[in-house]
Amino acid sequence: MNKIVTIVAVALLLAGCGAKSDGTASGDFIVAATFSPSPPTQGREMMTISLKDASGAPVKGATVSVSTTMPSMSMDGPTVNATDNGDGTYSASLLLNFATNWHFKISAKSGAKSGTTTLIQDVR
Repeated sequence: MNKIVTIVAVALLLAGCGAKSDGTASGDFIVAATFSPSPPTQGREMMTISLKDASGAPVKGATVSVSTTMPSMSMDGPTVNATDNGDGTYSASLLLNFATNWHFKISAKSGAKSGTTTLIQDVR
């Protein structure tokens, strides 16, 4: 029994270390984000954001931005507007100059609907 608990705990710990947000319902949207390269490293990173409505349909033509902070350093990082890829995904190029814990606040707006979510990720 203890072996099973240990295996589950390790699996959950490893899942939390990935550079991916599996989709958080936020306001009117479901937001998911991935990094390339993954996990993110110090320097230039590409974040791809998937935006869906409550029924799971892709949201095209939204305005999406990513603002960043580094709480352990009491600093703000870059804020960028994501590029609409035309298929419900959005791309944001981020320059991550410091190897530290980053908070990525993703904000999306389409018509009267909006949503925000925050992805927390260690950058090495």
